Amino acid sequence: MKRIITAIIFTFFFSNIYSQDSYLRLPKTESNCPTFIIEKDIIANESVVGISKELITEISVLKDKPNRKEHKFFNLTANGIIFVSLKKEIAFKTQSELNEFFGIEKNNGVYVNGYLIESSDYKIATECIMEIELVEPDSENKLERKAINVWTLTKEQRINGCERQNVN
Repeated sequence: MKRIITAIIFTFFFSNIYSQDSYLRLPKTESNCPTFIIEKDIIANESVVGISKELITEISVLKDKPNRKEHKFFNLTANGIIFVSLKKEIAFKTQSELNEFFGIEKNNGVYVNGYLIESSDYKIATECIMEIELVEPDSENKLERKAINVWTLTKEQRINGCERQNVN
């Protein structure tokens, strides 16, 4: 009897260790493009970095999937994250400002490139907004209320993906 109980405990223990958190995203969201985060809380795209490399003070890359409990950017890591510090100020909009503009409750969730931003601390670089779509709840996306999805990717990047570049 003790062996059976021990085996059950180990089974539950190991199944929890190896279970993976899933990403909270809209259906049909597929891309290989990493997320750019400027100054620790501004979501952007590669155009902010590509304009002038002299403005970059620091850059780091996160390729692995972090722990959801410890990292507020967890849900944005599906394709890696590139953290960048710049010598210039970046204009941005907060999630509540975007929601308010579209007539949605200020504290409503916002998606970027199809992935839910789980922390209200994040802002979105205005120069990187390619398109904003209003997503209505339906049986496929299982949303409870309207949400906005901010695209920082071009339509071509959404379809064909991003070129992988080596960061030195």
